[in-house]
Amino acid sequence: MKEYKFIHQKLTPIRRDPDFEELLNSYAKMGWRVINVVVHRGILKAIMEREIKKEGE
Repeated sequence: MKEYKFIHQKLTPIRRDPDFEELLNSYAKMGWRVINVVVHRGILKAIMEREIKKEGE
């Protein structure tokens, strides 16, 4: 089974791509992977996916 998470760039006056890249990499270390990225009103948003680990694994 999979679970999903929706993340976006920080809502600050200056949105920096390296900050968003760092956020994506931090989720990747926890087993998340990007399945889609969109830009909405100038803000990058990503849908993340990962396998839910079953008990005993």
